[in-house]
Amino acid sequence: MYPELLHLGPFVIHTYGFFFALAILAGITLAEHLHRRDGGQPGTFADLGLIVIIGVLIGARTLFIIVNWKYFLDNPAEIPMIWRGGLVFYGGLIGGALAFIAAVRLKGLQLWRSVDTLAPALALGHAIGRLGCFFAGSCYGKPTDLPWAVTYTDPRSLAGDMLDVPVHPTQLYSSAALLVLTVVLMKVRSRKVFDGQVAALYGLLYGTWRFFIEFLRGDPRGAVTVFDLTLSTSQIVSLFLVPLSVAGFLVLRRKGLGIPGKKVPIGQESAVNLPSVQSPKPKAQN
Repeated sequence: MYPELLHLGPFVIHTYGFFFALAILAGITLAEHLHRRDGGQPGTFADLGLIVIIGVLIGARTLFIIVNWKYFLDNPAEIPMIWRGGLVFYGGLIGGALAFIAAVRLKGLQLWRSVDTLAPALALGHAIGRLGCFFAGSCYGKPTDLPWAVTYTDPRSLAGDMLDVPVHPTQLYSSAALLVLTVVLMKVRSRKVFDGQVAALYGLLYGTWRFFIEFLRGDPRGAVTVFDLTLSTSQIVSLFLVPLSVAGFLVLRRKGLGIPGKKVPIGQESAVNLPSVQSPKPKAQN
């Protein structure tokens, strides 16, 4: 495919990095749009996005290094080269979630309501990011003879030993699924009945999809044997994410987070007016 998008003298724009930047921009734009539509303060998610990006990059790269620790032990100089690919989504999800929670608390926002805004934006950004994986040759599928198989021939790609071998375009499968997920989450968000509902649905649907699409993946990404079944690192995470999402859905629905009977615009949670209490009139002094 096209691991390098553009050459400007010694300066190279890598396709993976270009789509990663585009994914961030699209995700922040959608989150900001949803936030402002709900009456939130403009610029809130743009500010949160900068903090979350740092957490995503650190988490995604760290998990990739852990999964491929033998390679990086021999090639430590390549550890910071994220523009060439090598980010694990679940690592980014964990790192970004921790950064997001910290940032939301500092801004005094309602956590689960904010996560419901972030979820469709995250799915959209992920869909775009998968296109970067496709062009860079990472996250490729297993060999196949299907008519829509893709073949990587550029030695600069990340396809490695799978060069010149027709493989499943699992990146495109995931991108399409994530676009559908984005639409579903936005529909649910517009009709949700409790805070955290969209976030829980995201975890359930994405975790389920990721578990099954992993069976078509052909790139090395770590493996664990469970009951004679070889699972990838991402499948192990999915096995925890799906039941946690179901449990979170049930718990949050029962708690009904928020202020009963009163809709508070996002970004103004700390400005909720409490019932006023009038001071008693002073008694006349004799």
